[in-house]
Amino acid sequence: MKLIVRNIAPSCGEQEVREFLKRELGHYAKSVEVVDAGKPTAYATVELDAQVPYVGEVIARQIHGKQLGGVALEATADLFSDEPPPEH
Repeated sequence: MKLIVRNIAPSCGEQEVREFLKRELGHYAKSVEVVDAGKPTAYATVELDAQVPYVGEVIARQIHGKQLGGVALEATADLFSDEPPPEH
């Protein structure tokens, strides 16, 4: 199951985003990939260590709205697809 995090501030670097998400998600974050860091189209995908679909939604709600680089993040759980998220 993947968590998709959008609306990442262009001022945030890849390492900053990765560390923030790992800190916020703790043991639920198996891996974090940041795409287009430093650009307005930046997003991150997080491979979640959760087997039950509703856990992904709960985690997405916890991250949604958190501030990173002065911008509120948008997060959704992607339960069914391995495709990259559509551009926002």
